[in-house]
Order: sequence, then structure tokens, then C-alpha cells
Amino acid sequence: MNKNKILLIVMVVLATNIITFFGARIIGTETAEPVEEAASPELTEDFQLFQEIVGILETEYLEEIDREELLHEAFKGMLKTLDDPQTSYLDREEFENLIIQTEGVYGGVGIEVFMDDDYVTIVSPISGTPGEEAGLSSGDRIISVDGINLVGEDLNKAVSLMRGEPGTDLVMEVERLGVDEMLEFEVTREEIELETVEYEMLDDRLGYIKLSNFSDTTGQEFEEAVNELKQKNMEALIIDLRNNPGGVLEAAIQVADLLIPEGPITHLEGREGRLETHTSGREGLGIPIAALVNEASSSASEVLAGALQDTDTATIIGNQTFGKASVQNIRQLSDGGALRYTVAKYQTPDGRTIHEEGLEPDLKIDPPSIVDLARQPISTGLVEGDEGEEVETLQKLLTEFGHFDQEVSGYFDQATRDALEQFQEDQGLYITGEMSEMVVRKFHEEIEALRKEDDRKLDKALEVLEEELR
Repeated sequence: MNKNKILLIVMVVLATNIITFFGARIIGTETAEPVEEAASPELTEDFQLFQEIVGILETEYLEEIDREELLHEAFKGMLKTLDDPQTSYLDREEFENLIIQTEGVYGGVGIEVFMDDDYVTIVSPISGTPGEEAGLSSGDRIISVDGINLVGEDLNKAVSLMRGEPGTDLVMEVERLGVDEMLEFEVTREEIELETVEYEMLDDRLGYIKLSNFSDTTGQEFEEAVNELKQKNMEALIIDLRNNPGGVLEAAIQVADLLIPEGPITHLEGREGRLETHTSGREGLGIPIAALVNEASSSASEVLAGALQDTDTATIIGNQTFGKASVQNIRQLSDGGALRYTVAKYQTPDGRTIHEEGLEPDLKIDPPSIVDLARQPISTGLVEGDEGEEVETLQKLLTEFGHFDQEVSGYFDQATRDALEQFQEDQGLYITGEMSEMVVRKFHEEIEALRKEDDRKLDKALEVLEEELR
């Protein structure tokens, strides 16, 4: 793929303990031109002043400076003055990761990783990938790749080493809890497809499709899922958009085009009020539909939910959505990074603007109390002797999981440490008595499991659709 393109994206950056997501859509092939060619005399003077400041710092500042880091932070600071969190500078690695998320395909081993203390740690291998077939497991610590040590190194370095051309080999040295010696895995990279659509029949009449995000492949994946469910005699459909941070606008439009009758899907309002309307040219599925949303349903997922709601195509069930209704361009820069900048806001088919407000569901369903705990502040640096709101959250979580039977005080005492160690032991984690990224992830996994056992939104959707089918 030629990365020197303009990209149109609908994006949300969700500040959670777990993940931040980017999404984009290719719409052109324009290459960024050097700034000097179009610079006005006044702008040229400003650039000279900027160069003068950098020169003084490089030659006279007390300590040696990193020019690249200095410039990158200058770019970020300049863009912050716009008071628009969606407009920002992306460095080369961030831009490359965005492209992978957008295309949904990359060459690699197929594992999700994160930094746990100083260790690159495996969250889980993706089903059917070389990582799973080689025997890599959740919680494994990657010590080196091809002999290059990764302990204490940047996560991006590890990801770059593991990605590569399909068919090429790499050797990973891994530390596993409970195993005394280092494990060595030789893995052959393959083309990894990031699937965004999961689906199944919940019974002999009701289909279920979960959209995790929107990439270039989502529209096709969704249509294939619908066709397969139709072959299984689907009479009604549940679309799960919970925790969907958005992504490729065109993908959301493709999905909406399949679902809603002929008419507008969304309106994009650009500079000086210019309006661009995307429409459906199909008849819709013609069956009862319910869509599940929550406060983490954002951006492109709100485009879809808004279209379903305004056209009376589906009953929207859940909580008020995130409220991110702006559209961004991505333009690659000469250093391999990119500039992301807002170019439009979108409206629902009826012309509603939901930016910073979100969509109100047709049926509001509160989640189980344990799910609310997942949204409370907690960090990875908590140790015995700490106190405050985050410790209180930790104690409440440990209470919910049956490990803590003391008063929730907000003070990290010996009883809290004992309970945390017990949780770590039960989850097969390194027993440290301290909070870590792996503990946070395990908390969220357990919360998700409990949510599925007590899924009030899904239960309500089943009830609504069963009633419509009568």
C-alpha cells in the first residue's frame, strides 16, 4: 500500500486502562507538499525564529537535547492550542499502527502484547495464528526476539521486531510462570487478519452480530455474516456495538446501507457549513433489529446507531453513547509521521448533532454494579501503604471476586495485599502483592465474564425481538 495518501477517518481515542484505538479510510492519493513551497513571508519569518530557538538549545543548553523529540513535542504543543483532542501529530510508529488497524491485515505472529512492568507480556494469541500454533500463552513474558533483548525496552520495539514479511522466521525467548528454564519458540510469520465481526445464532430464529470496531474489511465481513445467518433461517437480529470505539467511516456506511431502507445514513458538515449526505440505496433487511450500545460506543458506531434509530430500523438498547461526532483527515508528513486534523462533523439522518452529547437509547438499561466498578479510577502502581480512591476501587473489586472480606477503607493494608496475592495466585499470575497491568487486565476479563452471566441489555433485546416476532 502507498501510505502517501489522504485518509478520511472517524476516530475516538478512548482513555481507558486497556487500549487506545485509531481508525481511518483511504479516500485519495495526495502527497504532502513541503511547507516551504507554499509558505508566506510572515510564515517563513516564524520558521526562522523557530530554527533560531532550536539552534540555541542545541549549542548552548546545559544538557544535550534530542532534536527529534523536541520537534515532535513542539508539534504536539502547537496542535493542543486548537482545543481539539482529535487533531494531533502522529509519529511514524503511531501512523503505521493506524494503517494496520485500518486495513485489518499485517504480517506477524498473531499475538496481543502490552508492557507489564519492564516486560513485554502476551495478553493472548489470536486464534488460528502462528502464535497460538507455536504454543505461546497468555501471561508469557517475551525476553528476546532474534537474540535482541526486550526487557525494559519500548513496546513499539518489540512489536516492530515481531512484525515482518509473511513466510519469514523469528525466534522468541519466553519466560513462563511456573517453568524454571527459558522457553524458545521458532515462529513463521503469516498474514494476520484482524477480524472485526463475530456472529452466531442465539436460537433457531435470533441472529447475533458483534462489531468490535470498523476497519476496511468490516463491511464485507458484516454482509457475509448476515448472509450466513439468513441461511440458518434468521428472523430477527441483534447488533452489538458495545465498547466499539469506531474506526472507518466508510465501513459504518456500508453496514448501514445493508440494514436501513433507501434514504440518508449520515450528513457530514464541513468547513463553511458545506453538507455532504451519504445515503442507502437498498431496501434494508426487513426483519426486527435491536442494537446494543453503551458509553464506550463511539464515532463510527454512533453513525450506525444514529442511522438505525432515526429510520426506525432498530430499537437502540443500553446506555447513552460516547458523543464523538467529528471527522478527521490524516495526511502523511515528510518524516513518516502524519497530521490528523478535524475537517467535519456528522449528523444523524434527521439532522441531529450528538457531538459531546451522545445518543440516547430507546430503552435505557443500567449495567450490573460490577461493570460500574470497571470505570472507576485504578492504576498499576498501587502498593502496600498507599491510600485513596484507587485503593478503594481495588478493595471493592477484590470484594466482588470474593478475596477481600474487610471494611473498604481506601488504605492498602496487609489484608489488601493478602487478598491481591490470592487473586494473582488464582489467575496464574506472578504473585507480587502489587498492582500491575496484568492484574488490571485480569480484573477486566473477570468483569466481562460476570457481565455475560448477567447481560441485562442482551436479555432486553431478546425480549423485544421475541415480542416483535409474535
